[in-house]
Amino acid sequence: MYEEFSFIEKKLQPLTFGNTAARSLKDDCSFFSKVNDLVISVDNSIEGIHVPLGTDSQIQARRAVLRALSDIATFGASPLCILSSISIPNNFKKNIFDKIASGFKDALIEYEMFLAGGDITIYEGPLSFSITVLGRNGVENLGRTGAKNGDLIVLSGDIGSSFIGLKLLQNKISKEKVDNYTFFTNKFLVPFPRIELGKLISSFSTSIIDISDGLISDLNHICSQSNLGARININNIPVSKVAKNLMNSKIISFSDLITAGDDYELLYTINPKDSENIDEDSIIIGEMFKDSECKVVDENNKIIISDKGLTGYKHF
Repeated sequence: MYEEFSFIEKKLQPLTFGNTAARSLKDDCSFFSKVNDLVISVDNSIEGIHVPLGTDSQIQARRAVLRALSDIATFGASPLCILSSISIPNNFKKNIFDKIASGFKDALIEYEMFLAGGDITIYEGPLSFSITVLGRNGVENLGRTGAKNGDLIVLSGDIGSSFIGLKLLQNKISKEKVDNYTFFTNKFLVPFPRIELGKLISSFSTSIIDISDGLISDLNHICSQSNLGARININNIPVSKVAKNLMNSKIISFSDLITAGDDYELLYTINPKDSENIDEDSIIIGEMFKDSECKVVDENNKIIISDKGLTGYKHF
């Protein structure tokens, strides 16, 4: 069994991977003498809110880091390190410390980062992580505000697979209804932050956001920050074959897919002249307009869904 300082020394200190900025986790602060174009973001992950109750603590720790990483992809930044604030339930099992350290290690090694510092407490609530991620070589003029009238709207990957994974974990969709249970549950449990894509598109995107709260909700953020509206074609929105089958069976709806969060794909806008620069995993789904709404239309430009009353995940 670990107490606080032995946990730091034995399990967390090795995750600094010898980087001097972390000061061996022996001080209250890390120190960075020179980091170019620093990007910083912080993200919470609370058991019972962001993951189902009972989710393995190793998975929670890894997922908390990966979710936080997705934010810096929107500025084309390279991951540098994380700081973690960990709140551990007072009825914890003794192996929780090994599991947390292991989950952190998986994510840190995968994205060539190190642990720079943090804080630990024991309390009466659920397992909770607050992850601050630092990235370097970010692009200052990115974010949500730069979209222009006539810009094309581009989406990486597909949407809704993480939503299906969550519903499988909650037993709200039967395993028998999907071809690959593990694929979809991993889409939720092990997010894939689009770090490399963020770097690739940073040179020509006019705005970028990651889809954490749902396609419609996050597109609305771009619209409101850029003072524009948007139209996206329902036939261009990529969803999996399993998602289509579930919709045909009335188990889920199309609205579920475009309002569900946790996809962590990148939604970005580009000047039409740069359409040849998008990668093979991305697809043009719509266009920015001088309007006040985000609308889903069919091939005849008939409005199928308007954002009026249609939102995504809200924290409160």
